[in-house]
Amino acid sequence: IAAAVALVAPRHAAAEPYRWALSDGDRNVTAYYDHGGVLDWQCGSWTYAGHKGTDTGVVRYTQVYAAAGGWVKHRTDGYGDGYVGSTDGGGFGNAVALFHGDGDETIYGHLSAGTGIPADGATLACGDPLGQSGTSGNSSGPHLHFETRVGVDEAGSYYSGAADDPFAGDCGGPTSFWVDQSVDRPTTTCGDGTVPLADDAAYVADVTIPDGTEVVAGTPFVKTWRLRNTGTTTWGDGYALVHVDGPDFAGVAAPVAAAPGAEVVVSVPLSAAGDGLQRSSWRVAHDGVAFGETVWVEVTVVASPSVDADGDGFGPGQDCDDADPTVHPGAEELCDGIDGDCDGRADDELVRTCCGDGVQACVGAAWGACDATAACEADDGGAVDGGCAATGGGGAGTVALLGFLGLVGVLTRTGRRRR
Repeated sequence: IAAAVALVAPRHAAAEPYRWALSDGDRNVTAYYDHGGVLDWQCGSWTYAGHKGTDTGVVRYTQVYAAAGGWVKHRTDGYGDGYVGSTDGGGFGNAVALFHGDGDETIYGHLSAGTGIPADGATLACGDPLGQSGTSGNSSGPHLHFETRVGVDEAGSYYSGAADDPFAGDCGGPTSFWVDQSVDRPTTTCGDGTVPLADDAAYVADVTIPDGTEVVAGTPFVKTWRLRNTGTTTWGDGYALVHVDGPDFAGVAAPVAAAPGAEVVVSVPLSAAGDGLQRSSWRVAHDGVAFGETVWVEVTVVASPSVDADGDGFGPGQDCDDADPTVHPGAEELCDGIDGDCDGRADDELVRTCCGDGVQACVGAAWGACDATAACEADDGGAVDGGCAATGGGGAGTVALLGFLGLVGVLTRTGRRRR
């Protein structure tokens, strides 16, 4: 086998090498190319008999990218979910075969229908999006099948030539097909040394409402996640956390902003609906196109809480302080350093008017100075007179919320059954 690989390697060495076809964070390889006898390129058994590609487990609708420049020699679209043994699309389901020249080709299989699969003959550059992952065709679950072929007849069938292993190793070949194999983690760098811009997002942690939390039907709650921008683009205008599946719980898209590599806390106000276990799924999107890991809020909706120590109608989990009846979802947020409405943050950037044309901000659990043009005297509660619209120190009166934390959840695929 090693000798056979050596024969084709020099041909490929002259063509454009490949980048990883997913974002850098998507590395859950479930099966490598089989060299016979269930043997992978590292002389292990991380494969299955007769497998001719590299399978990477990813959630549905994960963006897939061209591994190198080329033109679409074959494509299929329109298939729904497949199953083991399906012959849809020749077993690939929805797929793209990208011809790179000199007999080299890459195949991207099991994509989701209607996710931007390019037309036959379309020309793509390295890093261009060519569809999103799914489980169409001969597939047991959402993943990308990435197959490299050599000796393909440019004028003949897309499945001419032969499959080959892109990884170099003791049981693979002497020459890697990757721009930089980086031991066993091929980089997303293209053959010309560039790293194309790519959107990606990853789940980091739940901040509020762990899975299975009991919530009362018809009552508000706020789900908050911590997410990480794992792509190479900066989230800003046009980026939002959007609902993608299950009940929306009256939630709306929440704008998100983060630099590459940065983590952000994302919150979305929701209202419990239905009965029993309910799951609402969300993803970050750019101009309406979702990307990255899917996150969800999973709650058990009940008519009344099974436990309610403070008698405010909310149980533990939904109520962030079940010993204080003034603290619960939907409560008024005061300038006191306490998360009164259980949205995962205290004081919520409160401001209020003062002295007619002035404004005070809540800073460090206390009202700051009034910036009114006229001088005022503060009363015992911290409000100011002389035409002040605001009242005492609790925050009643014309207190306003200037901004709500923007984003909604993402799940991880490591150790949290987020797949």
